[in-house]
Amino acid sequence: MKRSLSQLSGLLTPGVRVLLVALTVSYVVAVLGSVLRAYDLYRWLALDPSAVWKGCVWQVVTYPLLPEGLMNFIFSAIAIVWLGRQLEREWSRKELWSYCLLTATGAGAAKLLLSSWNGYPLTGTAGIVLGMLAAWLRLFGHEKAVFWSVWETTVLQAGLLMTAIGLLLMLFTAGWVDTLVMFCGGLAGWLYLSVRWKLNREQPGQITESRRIRRLEL
Repeated sequence: MKRSLSQLSGLLTPGVRVLLVALTVSYVVAVLGSVLRAYDLYRWLALDPSAVWKGCVWQVVTYPLLPEGLMNFIFSAIAIVWLGRQLEREWSRKELWSYCLLTATGAGAAKLLLSSWNGYPLTGTAGIVLGMLAAWLRLFGHEKAVFWSVWETTVLQAGLLMTAIGLLLMLFTAGWVDTLVMFCGGLAGWLYLSVRWKLNREQPGQITESRRIRRLEL
């Protein structure tokens, strides 16, 4: 058991470790409150458009702390660990956290704009995960990826396939409004990186894009 925990810790970069701890603690606290009927964390942290308009503006960024359920928590944690550690190797931990905040805010703002079609509270990290996928595609899109030593493809093709599968699953489980909302989180990340890349290109002598050829063994 200790060996497994040590191996898991070795996979986590510092910024990803903080994200994972925050997600785990908030989920456990929310479940305990629901089971004990002592408090309702979802009432305070989930994005309820009607509550936001009444002053609970923090919900625009706190809703990702509350997964929709155990399976959502597990898959979100795996995605954040897998994608986040690759991004943090290119960025600092503060850049990773700022990017996650940006994608969460992008999805949260979209939820407010589309609340007339679906005013139910929003939870889950799909917006952040799609944002991480967008960054993965942006940074490593033309590099090679090998999945389980069987399937070799480019990061761009693999990322687009993962995005399509994720959006289809959300479409059938959460509906088109929340699917579009979470997609806007990824879109916000993509637009931010595009603008950042363009600004860096305009600076003379600035290295704008890595020319290294990597082989990602997954």
